[in-house]
Amino acid sequence: MHSKIRIALIGVGNVAEYVIKGIYGNVKPWHQSIGRYNVSDIEVVGAFDVDERKVGKSLRELYKTGPEVLIKPSVFFAEELSREMVTNVKLVKTDETTFKNEIKKIGADQVISLINSGQQMASELIAKISAETGSSFINATPALIVQKERILSEFINRKLLVAGDDLQSQLGGTWLHRILMLAFKQFGSTWVKSYQLDVGGSFETLNTMDERIREHKKKIKSSAIKREDEASEVITGTTDYVPFLQDYRISHFYVEVLGPFNEKFYIDAEYKTRDGPNAFNIIVDVVRALKYEKDKGSYGTINLINSFGFKSNAGGTNLLKILEDFEKNYLI
Repeated sequence: MHSKIRIALIGVGNVAEYVIKGIYGNVKPWHQSIGRYNVSDIEVVGAFDVDERKVGKSLRELYKTGPEVLIKPSVFFAEELSREMVTNVKLVKTDETTFKNEIKKIGADQVISLINSGQQMASELIAKISAETGSSFINATPALIVQKERILSEFINRKLLVAGDDLQSQLGGTWLHRILMLAFKQFGSTWVKSYQLDVGGSFETLNTMDERIREHKKKIKSSAIKREDEASEVITGTTDYVPFLQDYRISHFYVEVLGPFNEKFYIDAEYKTRDGPNAFNIIVDVVRALKYEKDKGSYGTINLINSFGFKSNAGGTNLLKILEDFEKNYLI
């Protein structure tokens, strides 16, 4: 009989909603068991946000399912918030000491950061507090956490785990881009150039209209795709916010490859996905894989988990090989 995997969610938006629905609803996961843990072994014990409309409510009240966990204020730095966030959200925050005491009190095995993009200082602070309070840390945001030796050492010194950065959706645009590139290469063609331009209706898309955030995410996404073929020319980016799309995202693809006789082949297509459901399986797989590694006595960061679950990761060039290795190690 396993003990529960106790997690705390920092940022309760669209992704958190489907994490809650997936854990507490009758949802069939992609992988039934990871490291001998089922999704039902995960327990949400803490939730934090900066939106005044959410703080003070329970997760069950907010999402109509899940535990009666009260959403408490989180931390942020006003100087790194986007104009879109400041304009559209009535913000409420807590101080570092209070936040740290709350994290310590709930005793989470893992803290998962789902805060909006562009918050490097806040992400580093949340990671630091997680380590200091004895919780492993998952960074689903584009902030650079795992790649910073200073932060990584905080977890190594305390024999804790950290995973990230920037969650890669199970069936998102980056996934499709990488799979297409891999498939064309394996069937003897040369990937010449491609672009992927996204529009969406979530608040995260609105937040990405900040040019600083857009450029950072563009760099991470393009780099992740180019791991399948470093010689190719790849351009990606979020181009606009369309409110009526809500949690949906439409990715526009253009692809040019060289086939037999150096004949050019083209793809010009669009792909519609939904951010929240697309994140659920990756998050619960990473949570369970990390707990399995912790049970074995591992600490620091695990490159295979990073490569499987995140765009900005420590290695791995073939998406299908990464999946094969992940399942070989954790489907036990």
